[in-house]
Amino acid sequence: MNLITSVLVIQYGLILSLAFFVSKLYRQVRELKLKPQTAVTGHEEPAVPKEGLELGTQIPRADYTSMAGDTVNLYDGKSKILLFTMNHCNACKETYGAIKSFRASHPDLPVTLFLYAQDAKEAAEMAVANELNDLQVVWADRALIDSFKVNRFPLAFYISEEQLVLNKSVTNYLHHIEQMINQLPQAKPSALNKSA
Repeated sequence: MNLITSVLVIQYGLILSLAFFVSKLYRQVRELKLKPQTAVTGHEEPAVPKEGLELGTQIPRADYTSMAGDTVNLYDGKSKILLFTMNHCNACKETYGAIKSFRASHPDLPVTLFLYAQDAKEAAEMAVANELNDLQVVWADRALIDSFKVNRFPLAFYISEEQLVLNKSVTNYLHHIEQMINQLPQAKPSALNKSA
């Protein structure tokens, strides 16, 4: 066998090996896509997103001012929902209607909406465009978003009376918010308090 024939045999062997591995990889990916996802029923614990402050963690203590110029006191001894959205987020637009419906059915549970935008002017325009005037809205800059470890939108936190994170959820629809407050996951013992 001459040198050219040996090189061709090796090349064909490598091509066949590569084709074999690509076909196995394709089958594995296809199986993953076809694998049914288990739905959350009323008896199962919902998945808690990795994003955001950990369960049982106290929220950052800081002074916030609403878009209306009011002081926002998150350390008022009340349970509450903190919702983080951002400009140019299509999923967030669904959330605005859901949070309005939620507030109508839960008037005693305060909701503070943090709008992540380039600047306060953009946040104010966003609040007007989405008719959020009846909500307590705070412009969120990058530092505020980072202090809550938010890197996915829309993200909501259910906060205890002691300002601890009881639950969190990516919230596009009303049932996501309802599930977040009604199906509390197993958290750190410090997070389980009388507001739960």
